Amino acid sequence: MAFAGNVDELALLQSVRLKERVGSGVLAEHLGVSAASGQAAYDALVEQGKAVESDNQISLTDKGLAELNDQLDAERVSIDEDSILEVLEAFLPLDEEFSALVASADAASLADLDRRASNVFDDLSAFVPRLSRYQDLFADALAKVQAGESKWIAEPGIDSYATVWVEIRQELCEAAGKSEN
Repeated sequence: MAFAGNVDELALLQSVRLKERVGSGVLAEHLGVSAASGQAAYDALVEQGKAVESDNQISLTDKGLAELNDQLDAERVSIDEDSILEVLEAFLPLDEEFSALVASADAASLADLDRRASNVFDDLSAFVPRLSRYQDLFADALAKVQAGESKWIAEPGIDSYATVWVEIRQELCEAAGKSEN
């Protein structure tokens, strides 16, 4: 559903929740929209009482969390449970490998994992279309890693490869009705 700044409200609310506290610029980049659209969406969440601002960052209020949960529940109704569980099962071995790989900070191994994980993320995007944006975020982070910017492997506070991986893991587990362990 289009929201202020022509941003999908569910994607916006979920991004704020996953990041816990986020500024408009990071939101715009994460959602793949212009800075003006990111700012408009940010401002609208605050104006509607769905987010509270502190130090140029927002976090969701109880009202925002309730709206997010309602929208996630509605989205889950449309997801084929057996198929999303298959995607989760295909993801879990890659997730175990990823944890070890991040510690080594090896760009070549990260690129290999990214190549193998792309089919899983294609399948996930087919069942939960709003998650297709994550493939762009992975590609952007990997390109920066391959250009020698090692902070894009695991730096917190940016859409580093590890940050995006953790978010997609959480999204996939929630879509499959499983808690992260």
